[in-house]
Amino acid sequence: MTQDQAAPTVGIDWLVAGARGDAPLADQVEWLEHFCSWLRAGRPGEAASDKEASERGASPATRLRFFLGVLERHPERRAAVAQLLRATLRAMDGIGLLCDTGLPRASAFFQELSGRIALKLLPTPPAPNDLAALFGRLFPDAHDADWIVTLPPATLDGLVALFMAEQETPGVGPWHRLGRDADDALMILASQVQAIGMSQRVRQRTSTERPLDSPFASLATAVHEFVETPGAAPEFEPSYAAVKSHIARCTRALMDVAAHLSSYGVSIDLVYQIERARLSLQRMESLASLRAAAAVDIVASAHFAASLIRANASQRSIRALLAENTMLLSRRIVESARKTGEHYITRDGREYRAMLVSAAIGGLVTGATVIVKLATAGSGLPPFLEGLVASTNYALSFVLIHFLHGTLATKQPAMTAATLADHLNAAHHERRVRGFVAEVAGLVRSQVAAIMGNLLLVVPAALLLQALLLAVGGDHLPKPEDARRYIDSLSVIGPTPLFAAFTGVLLWLSALAAGWFENWATFRHLPEAIGRSRVVLRLLGDAGATRFATAVDNNLAALGGNISLGVLLGMVPVVALFFGPPIEVRHVTLSTGQLALASWAHGPGVFALGAFWWAVIGIGVIGLMNLTVSFALAMWVAIRSTGRGVVSRRRLRWAVLAHLFLSPRDFLLPPRTH
Repeated sequence: MTQDQAAPTVGIDWLVAGARGDAPLADQVEWLEHFCSWLRAGRPGEAASDKEASERGASPATRLRFFLGVLERHPERRAAVAQLLRATLRAMDGIGLLCDTGLPRASAFFQELSGRIALKLLPTPPAPNDLAALFGRLFPDAHDADWIVTLPPATLDGLVALFMAEQETPGVGPWHRLGRDADDALMILASQVQAIGMSQRVRQRTSTERPLDSPFASLATAVHEFVETPGAAPEFEPSYAAVKSHIARCTRALMDVAAHLSSYGVSIDLVYQIERARLSLQRMESLASLRAAAAVDIVASAHFAASLIRANASQRSIRALLAENTMLLSRRIVESARKTGEHYITRDGREYRAMLVSAAIGGLVTGATVIVKLATAGSGLPPFLEGLVASTNYALSFVLIHFLHGTLATKQPAMTAATLADHLNAAHHERRVRGFVAEVAGLVRSQVAAIMGNLLLVVPAALLLQALLLAVGGDHLPKPEDARRYIDSLSVIGPTPLFAAFTGVLLWLSALAAGWFENWATFRHLPEAIGRSRVVLRLLGDAGATRFATAVDNNLAALGGNISLGVLLGMVPVVALFFGPPIEVRHVTLSTGQLALASWAHGPGVFALGAFWWAVIGIGVIGLMNLTVSFALAMWVAIRSTGRGVVSRRRLRWAVLAHLFLSPRDFLLPPRTH
């Protein structure tokens, strides 16, 4: 019978009468599960002073106090409950509860992730003597910790007195067993943390010159001396101080490693190991503190139990695991995007004109990209090869735009969002709002310039190349009989807005890929490895290898982002078609060039077509969806990864609208120079 099934039918009479200390362990465990279900059955906040109230809506704390009161009036039943509690605790192995519960168990991130997924989907295997498994069943919800920490000291004293109701034989009682398990847990945790701290990947990111100088080297020895020293011995206090010192030094060393990762590249598995060691050190500190107390600290023990409940609930959470271990990587990716985004925001007339020229270059190259795309589409190639050709075309085009110092308008929002999020971290709210509004104006102004440059040049570039193709005997691209279909595909009436929004997601993903690729290369010291490669040195010489390594370092993020965007735009529709949904991409610059060529192939009567004007409106919607979706996603990630965004959205919205009303020119043209 499960807890949820048992809770409505089990009352205090059954609990008081049903406790038997000589019952089999399975029956004892079942009684405890019924008892905890009965405690949680009430609604917090409703008082109860008698049996009827306790059965009908009292808080867990009130129910526990009432239960203890009933036992005080029935000494024989109190002895039976005490015997059951002590017998259960004596039979259970508590090492897993103290050193595993709430802590990462696997040795690697993806192993831990797969384990948590399995816990969600598969039933938990039975473990009759495992106190950790029983603890998880008794307190399955993180909210159980809330009422435990609010238990008054008198109730806690009564509960402890219940556990210690009869004199135990020295050295064999349940508290002795639990204390011994706590010592073993300390030793196990110390060995695990020491293994992580002494690993090559951690040591090479700390400031210690020799492995034996690391605080991790002597951690297990210090803990061993502490647990082997009796509490009454004069050496006890120094041994406890040594353990606390080692834990503090190891924690600082882990912080140094995390700071190194944030600057020199992040590995998810290494971040997972650092988090695992950090949480283990926190658990060691709690266990050592409880052991060092001269007497049992009931309140501290209750808070420790509550921390185990919360940690146990968090340990089952896939979302918590991803948030804890990908936060640093997200920050690295956002920081990479922020640095790139700074170059996309124009702040004066010179930068504005430079953006127009850069966007014009992007439009010229994209005109050629459209020609190649239409020439290869529908050529009879298998879908995979057609997608591969399209991906290559896009990727080479975007890489060429980068090396020609051109700009593609739709790539800007995913980069500039991180820059805007950074401005939310100013020291004072007013400065934060003013800086944010100024950056929004600069962003919109820059985006207008980029779109103007792209769209004004992609059309003449595509038409000029089409004219050259016709001059040498080529055909229209697309063919005249297919022109109407291309025009209709861009109409705002239909799936075009949805496809454009989906393309905005791909644009955002490419920005993430750019940051991830730069982090990957930095973490593995790829530029340095290239500069010292024997093959590169032999081909280019020392000076050439240095220049080549510097060029790779400066262009890693751009290459990763441009190539990934090309692959996403070319291959995602093919993969989607394989699984069923007919998803297509709608990129505003590519779609504009495509509409221009399809209109020429259709002939002069195209301007009389209603479908043409719906397609023109569709181009505007495509641009809007490309920009807003990629920007919104990037802004969301930037704010979540950096912990910023304290200023309310309403205040920011009104500040931007007020500036737009008072100075609309700032959103379109650069500031006037006086």
